[in-house]
Amino acid sequence: MFSMQSSLFNDIRYHQYYLQFPNGHYNHTINDFRKFPGITNIFEFEKWFARNFPRIMLLSNEYWHYSVYISAIYLIIIQILIRLMKSTMNYQNGFQLKHQLIIWNLIMTIFSLIASIRCLPEFVFVLKNYGFIYSYTQNTYGKDIRLCIWYLFFTLSKVPELIDTIFIVLRKRPLRKLHWIHHTLTLIYSWFVFGDVPSTARWMVNMNLIVHTLMYSYYALTSMGYRLPRPVNITLTSMQIIQMLFGFYIHLDCLRRKIFGQPCDVSLAVAITGFSLYTLFFLMFLDFFIRTYVFKHNKINKNDQRTKSSTNNNNNNNESFSELSTTEKKIS
Repeated sequence: MFSMQSSLFNDIRYHQYYLQFPNGHYNHTINDFRKFPGITNIFEFEKWFARNFPRIMLLSNEYWHYSVYISAIYLIIIQILIRLMKSTMNYQNGFQLKHQLIIWNLIMTIFSLIASIRCLPEFVFVLKNYGFIYSYTQNTYGKDIRLCIWYLFFTLSKVPELIDTIFIVLRKRPLRKLHWIHHTLTLIYSWFVFGDVPSTARWMVNMNLIVHTLMYSYYALTSMGYRLPRPVNITLTSMQIIQMLFGFYIHLDCLRRKIFGQPCDVSLAVAITGFSLYTLFFLMFLDFFIRTYVFKHNKINKNDQRTKSSTNNNNNNNESFSELSTTEKKIS
């Protein structure tokens, strides 16, 4: 029992990878990129980030709490825009913003796709060669500086993703609590855990990139005027629920491992916050799915049945009236 408590108190925030950063040592990366799966080269812009990465890591840990300020400003701006749109009679139906929306969704699709091409090969390689448990308990992705850079881009991308809400409000579309809660908490959590180099990031980043590539592609097509079948909507929401379910299980198992002193490259703080976050997201997305695609679908079916029943009754009444009129004509 003593060893369990000792391991917990010695793991307040960061594990061994972070301990090198305060002294400016970040030498566990391997520069021979042929040893890693996927593209074997490093791009010029990646080289700049690679040279400055120790400083970037220190800054990310020192200023991660700015994500809270950004989220607060975001929520205030959204509330102001909602009130302005309600009070402005000239824009009762909201702004169209069709071309802007198409461009925005295409930008986010391209970013998610490029990031997926960079990150997915390592994810698949680890799953195939080392197994499921290894994939979320060992942060060996940190040896490839290019992956660390793209995980950084992924973390920073949570800020421009807030623009999604601006489009919803300006176009006067329904703004659900799930939307802004998901955006703000994901932003704060991503910035909080990035400097920890957690092993769970491998799953969190790659799952999110896959879903976002498909999701923003769907938004781009619909904003162009294409109407995709209803099963596409259901599939995308189902993928998000599965993403949250995996996140819930992975952080739950990591939390169990930290409590019992088993090896896992995640700090206790990250395991607790990740478990709490994905539990909340899983329940909220499941609730949204049930309300949108189960209860609403049943309600539509009932309304259709009532409409058909009413139509049949009217047809029967019309037929009876027609027969009565014909009889009267024959009698006369």
